[in-house]
Amino acid sequence: MIERIAGLPARPWEVGGWLLGYSDAEEGAIVVTHATPPSRGTPFSIRISGRHHRRYFDQAWSGSGGHVTFLGDWHTHPGSPPTPSERDEEAMRQIAVDPDFGEGPTLIAIAAAGRWRRPASVETRFYILEDDAPHRLRPRLIDRLPPPTDRVPAWPWPRG
Repeated sequence: MIERIAGLPARPWEVGGWLLGYSDAEEGAIVVTHATPPSRGTPFSIRISGRHHRRYFDQAWSGSGGHVTFLGDWHTHPGSPPTPSERDEEAMRQIAVDPDFGEGPTLIAIAAAGRWRRPASVETRFYILEDDAPHRLRPRLIDRLPPPTDRVPAWPWPRG
């Protein structure tokens, strides 16, 4: 998932999608298993709605037997650092109280992408909403998806 986001072509506008996965109480971890393919925003914002992303969520939910669920969203900051803006923080707060998104953790992932050309490396940071503010997480990468999340179909992504 991180490689797909990092491999996106440079764009002068933000792109983004939903983060899907599950909470693992035994491990005390949040496992992000999937990111829906990007939809397009403007040069300085994006509205990530169910209109484009709900079908991917439905495929992940049914393919995993209800194991994979909504965790939050991901988006790019073209030409800017991967830190939450005030608008990002407000979006996290809205997701956290919206009953349509469940009661799990609220995450956001932000990638510092190139505006006109892709940088040599793209930094992606993850944040969780705690005490009404985003707190940076340290992701731990895994080599393969754990069952039953590995039964979710692969989705097409733009190529760099």
